[in-house]
Amino acid sequence: MKARPQPKQSLQEPRLFLRIRHPTMDPREITRALAIEPIQTLAAGAVTESGVHRLHSESYWIAQLPVTSMHELAENYRTGGLTAPTLPASKEELLTLVGATEWDVRILLRLKELQLDTNQKFLQQVVSDGGSIALLVDRGEQRVPFVIKRALPKLAQLGIELEVD
Repeated sequence: MKARPQPKQSLQEPRLFLRIRHPTMDPREITRALAIEPIQTLAAGAVTESGVHRLHSESYWIAQLPVTSMHELAENYRTGGLTAPTLPASKEELLTLVGATEWDVRILLRLKELQLDTNQKFLQQVVSDGGSIALLVDRGEQRVPFVIKRALPKLAQLGIELEVD
């Protein structure tokens, strides 16, 4: 599948990606299960469209996730722009944000908004079949310390690895 053009973005802005690799799963099945539009997919065994013929040993699926600044999150909260699925629904979920860093909040709210909890069985199946799931953090030109504390247990619970560039 061809990669679709991406909106132009400043190199300084951080970006988040969700990447799934699987030995045999059709990337369209991943798209249906997660209801997220990927920016690029390759099916296991597929031949590339660039004229180079090669076999892919695994399926590859990657989607760029929106990144919201803390200022935007605060403004959305103040104006009522945060939707119900984004806000913590229970006391336990709210407490996970206490003492959280900016990246914890970004990651935890994005995971909640994507409703990955409801897809936990699917994510577990990907991993048990020999696949992998990773949240990729591209910090762009941001060079302040990258600290996450509260998001790690949630990522581990969902079987999602964290990769930081």
